[in-house]
Amino acid sequence: MEVSSVAVVGAGTMGASIAVALASHGFDVILKEVNEELLQKGIENIDRINQKREAKGMSAEALLAERNRITLTTSFDDFSEVDLAIEAVPEKIEIKEKVFRELDEYCNVNAILATNTSSLSISQIGAFTMRPDKVIGLHFFNPAHLMKLVEVIPGLETSEETVETCLELGRALGKLAVRVDECPSFLVNRLLGRYMNESLWCLSEGLATIEEIDKAAADYVVPIGPLALRDMNGADIGLAVCRFNHQEYGPRYAVPDILESMVERNLLGRKTGKGFYLYDPDTRKKTGPNPEIDEFIKGKKKKSKVKKMDFKVEQLFLPMINEAFLALQERVCNPQDLDPALMAGLGMRRGPLRLAHDIGLPECLSMIEQNFELYGERYRPAPLLKRFVHARKDLLI
Repeated sequence: MEVSSVAVVGAGTMGASIAVALASHGFDVILKEVNEELLQKGIENIDRINQKREAKGMSAEALLAERNRITLTTSFDDFSEVDLAIEAVPEKIEIKEKVFRELDEYCNVNAILATNTSSLSISQIGAFTMRPDKVIGLHFFNPAHLMKLVEVIPGLETSEETVETCLELGRALGKLAVRVDECPSFLVNRLLGRYMNESLWCLSEGLATIEEIDKAAADYVVPIGPLALRDMNGADIGLAVCRFNHQEYGPRYAVPDILESMVERNLLGRKTGKGFYLYDPDTRKKTGPNPEIDEFIKGKKKKSKVKKMDFKVEQLFLPMINEAFLALQERVCNPQDLDPALMAGLGMRRGPLRLAHDIGLPECLSMIEQNFELYGERYRPAPLLKRFVHARKDLLI
């Protein structure tokens, strides 16, 4: 199936960015919001994106041509001829149900219906329609017009034709389009969650300071440290994700107490001016670590009876490596896609499988087993990792 016209439902930060990504690659786009006020905010979102693009060298004429490909609407009546509709509304299943029932009614019978959800069940969303074979996850990363990854996630009943059409669309947008079998948080955010949580455990257990953790991680393999990244995204958002993953995956995704405490104290990060770091109210730039975090850590250290190990930067990434092997064991993605997806989605300079290769699989397993003895379930070794080591088999990178 060839896609030429696309509708995007939701003109917020993500929806506007998806619309720009599509229009900038020649697609006609219908951008919908529920009322004129939200639609105006969507226009402002697009204008902000394009102002930055113009500042980086895009011509005003090219931007105007792209802008003219985007039609604005508050009605599903305009969706009758689109080839694909992408939902980008808030992450609440009841909102998505309403949207998909509307899309199923107003879009033509051959149209593909996609959701940009970062975690919710594609199969459940497909069941809201009479065409589950044409419902799929298209998980763009923020900002969608810049980030080079899109996860393509079929549900239980999604057809292969739908999957191939969406993989081809991703490539047409200049992105790495990776097929990911359905699982909570999908691939990249699932593995990211293990690393982000481990940074909080290392901090709250007193293994390293805020700045030591962030510097070590950035020097090692990521563009920004995990605690600075948590401040960017917001501790409240992080807590919701942590709770979801804990509910879905169990003890290895246990929610760190420090995150609960930060949300209770409204230490949400940049948006409140305080998180792991303090931020200048005018420039929103970091001014230094937040001393309030030290109070929590001191109290936690007094209560903890766990023997501490010396901090090594590898400890931050061992849970991610372990989760990568669990994902491969579950056949969530093709092995050759895993590292490129993490690199494109998170900006890692080496993916978790390359890290495991560089550390050495026997050494990875040994460190994970040591930590399992100290910290329990969050370090239970992945069976596939153990099998690779026992077979003296290296990864094919």
